[in-house]
Amino acid sequence: MTGRWLLSVAVSALCVSCVGPVRMDDRTGSLLASLDDYLQTAPVYEARKKDRLDALRSLAFASGDPARRYELEMERAQQLFSYSFDSTQACFKRCQALAPDQERYNRATIGLGHLYAKAGNYLEAEAVLLHQVDSATLSPALLADYYMALYDFSRDVGGNSGVVEFFDVPDLHRCRARLLELLQPDSERWRSVRMNQFLEEWRLESADSLARILLSVTSPEEHQYAIYAYEMSDIADCRGDYPARLEWLVKSAQCDIVNAVKDYASLTMVAQLILPFDVDRSFRYLRKAQEDAIFYNAKLRPWQISRFLMDVEGAYQERRQQMSRSMQIALLLLAVLAAVLLALFWMLVVRSRKLTRVSRALESRNAELAQANEALSALNKRISEEDRIKEQYIIGFLEGLSEQISIVRTEDNRIRNYLKQDKTQELLRELAISDRSEKAKEHFYQRFDRTFLALYPDFVAQFNGLLQPEARVTPPDGRLNTELRIFALIRLGVDDSKIIASMLDYSLSTIYNYKVSVKNSALGDRESFEEKVKSIGK
Repeated sequence: MTGRWLLSVAVSALCVSCVGPVRMDDRTGSLLASLDDYLQTAPVYEARKKDRLDALRSLAFASGDPARRYELEMERAQQLFSYSFDSTQACFKRCQALAPDQERYNRATIGLGHLYAKAGNYLEAEAVLLHQVDSATLSPALLADYYMALYDFSRDVGGNSGVVEFFDVPDLHRCRARLLELLQPDSERWRSVRMNQFLEEWRLESADSLARILLSVTSPEEHQYAIYAYEMSDIADCRGDYPARLEWLVKSAQCDIVNAVKDYASLTMVAQLILPFDVDRSFRYLRKAQEDAIFYNAKLRPWQISRFLMDVEGAYQERRQQMSRSMQIALLLLAVLAAVLLALFWMLVVRSRKLTRVSRALESRNAELAQANEALSALNKRISEEDRIKEQYIIGFLEGLSEQISIVRTEDNRIRNYLKQDKTQELLRELAISDRSEKAKEHFYQRFDRTFLALYPDFVAQFNGLLQPEARVTPPDGRLNTELRIFALIRLGVDDSKIIASMLDYSLSTIYNYKVSVKNSALGDRESFEEKVKSIGK
């Protein structure tokens, strides 16, 4: 599947970048949640696989009959074929040494060549299949196995642009025609080959019919089910039915997990398809696929998976842009608050000047006027104290922005160093568990709540006075909830729902629903509710 998988990757990348075919909805969420459950239980399936392999190994090494040990080693090689390249290779070579006759030696040699072809070891596959096997000496059953190996070799090599030119690759159509002659019509392998032929010829209805027949006679617990489900995803891709493609890929990946397969493509394809809308889950799937590919130790698979690093970098750039947008929102909010503070300051200055003029005009008055002057002096002191508090709030917001800039710069430098040092795995692990954006948003909410409540300490009480008793809110001390933050911004003069949604990092529909819900609980005319909120504290 190696070469064909590379072609599928290219087609999928084009589709994702052009039309964004897969989106997060209830169906997609349910599929991915189910796949997550399978991944959590993967160690159980792997332990079961290892126990079965260990049992076969013990039986093989305990057997004193070379023929019996040969059969056990061949069975173990089939179990290891998609689990460990090195162990499978060792099993086939032991079978070559144990073979009591030419027929069984040829069987082990064909299996070894087939392994090389599927794992991307094309030089070795060419040497074994084209130079070490004499097809004239093969029995009909082995001849079918031999042409099946040549067929897969030709398909996989042909799927790698720039590679096929360096090998003496058998003609794909000739191999397929010979294979269809050797196989029993309507057998499982015959149907699989015909299905691939129909898919290449774009006869999608015929390919779909054969694929569904193969799935109907194959248990979802068998490894072949994962292969046929992957073929169904290719058919859905050709039809442009991208939700169905994702569904079949998830089924294929689940079957791979159940069979503890390490050489696969489905999970990687799922990771690529969901990358535009679920970065964390995509990173987690991609990391799992890379770990399994390294464990299997084939030549091409880790390189193929690493081609997604550009997509990873793109997702990281998107996160940086989100942080930049958050900073812009903070700057906008700071500007609004600064404008509000300046307006308040100007109002206080004007009021202070008026009181000073009144005080000078009434200096000759009696003791009652002197008492009024003392009250005015106290008010001036209070104004000065409020000015000092406002300056502290402005400094606090500036310090918060400075901290955010420093954090972004530090993270940029650290990630850049990771990329320069090719520490992509560490980068994937860190990004997969990163919650920086949520922490930054929570930090922003805390600063906004403290500042606003300091400016309008009676805001919550007066706001509740505009609501029916059963709808009144009681936030934690020193904090606001979502409804209060929305109307706090309205009190500050930000009454555009789009700007409020941008500042608080919510969708426009969420802001609209909150506003409607609160207004429905208002005392009196709900249409004038926002104007009443704007009058709080005046």
